[in-house]
Amino acid sequence: MNHSRRTFVSGAGLAVVAGLIPSLPFAQNLRLRAYWWGNPDRDKRTKAMLEAYSKKSGTQIAAESLGWNDYWTKLATQTAGGNAPDLIQMDYRYLFEYARRGTLLPLDKLLPLPDFSPQEKDGGKVDGKLYGINLGSNSKSLVYDTAVLAKVGVNTIDPNWNWDDFARIGAEIIKINPGKFWASGDNSRQETGFEQWLQAQGKNLYTPEGKVGFTRDDVAAWFDLWDKYRKAGLIPAPDVAASNNGKIEENELTRGLAAMHFIHSNQIVAYQALNKSKLAIAPFPRTKGGTSGHYIKPSQMMSVSAKTKAPEEAAKIVNYMVTDPEAVKILGIERGVPCSAAARTLLLSEVDALGKMQLDYVAMMTKLAIALPPPPPKGAGEVENLLRRVGDTVAFGKLSIKDGAQQFHSEVESILARA
Repeated sequence: MNHSRRTFVSGAGLAVVAGLIPSLPFAQNLRLRAYWWGNPDRDKRTKAMLEAYSKKSGTQIAAESLGWNDYWTKLATQTAGGNAPDLIQMDYRYLFEYARRGTLLPLDKLLPLPDFSPQEKDGGKVDGKLYGINLGSNSKSLVYDTAVLAKVGVNTIDPNWNWDDFARIGAEIIKINPGKFWASGDNSRQETGFEQWLQAQGKNLYTPEGKVGFTRDDVAAWFDLWDKYRKAGLIPAPDVAASNNGKIEENELTRGLAAMHFIHSNQIVAYQALNKSKLAIAPFPRTKGGTSGHYIKPSQMMSVSAKTKAPEEAAKIVNYMVTDPEAVKILGIERGVPCSAAARTLLLSEVDALGKMQLDYVAMMTKLAIALPPPPPKGAGEVENLLRRVGDTVAFGKLSIKDGAQQFHSEVESILARA
């Protein structure tokens, strides 16, 4: 999967691809529910897309979105109560858990998607069946304030930079406003950062069998790395860092407290919307001697509830999202680079400089990417919150690095054992 500008040239028209699914029937009496996590920009785009579909089809669609953490809590409650939404935005981390519990509908026959490559479909498969339709590809990235980095003599970040480079640049950044402005937020408490760091060393969070894929020493080394940055003043004090609970508006970059932050590449659209300064993205720093550690991930998928009373109509809505020219233009690349080659061709003439940055970044990372890691096992959703909690405890000095590493590793083992 190479999203270079050359591969965006496609002989297939997007309307032809969309036409492979029968035209939408007038479904005045149908009412479906769509549910996603997001941000203000995603909410606006998604609601506009669903409204456009409703006008075309007559199907009424109740739309609801929440923040990441609240989303999964409510979805779990509704699913357990037999009241899951018809359309469920799904993440790779949770796909296997929900699919294997029988709560999602297999979509192989309902959504053939001939314009998707096999690799782009594989990310949504569980045990050989398609349960999630990829809404866009992305990769992890570092977002940075271009004006701030230019002040310290960095106009672009070398894709092969390492953690020593990060520390060197960070040491210059903190001179701008000592004690009140930092290089980045505290990534020691972020699971995506820990995963990236492991993968750059050829390891994963989880084994293919659903066991822990890292050691206590790995956790200790990760905590130690960020402890050194904390002591050097490159990242905020624990009381500042602990106020970042994952929302875009809460992170240090958006609050004007840091020059860099670690995100998924598709999030650049939402970050730029909340930041006055011009932003850009670059790969994570490398571990010396390691690989890039990056993989191409389905940024989000759309799944259909196994309990839906209108599976064909739900599938048509998903198809509309990923293949119809009208929907593709409305949604843009906020959720990532589209999997449909025809959709990418269409958007190439539509995107602004920020969109082109995202397209180019995914194309670059595709060339450097490692294989998609083993799927997170059941219970892995708890690990994200656990790392934040233990990471904060270590940062505040209530646990030593060694004890914190042991606690985190032991609790992850317990989570996976009881799942």
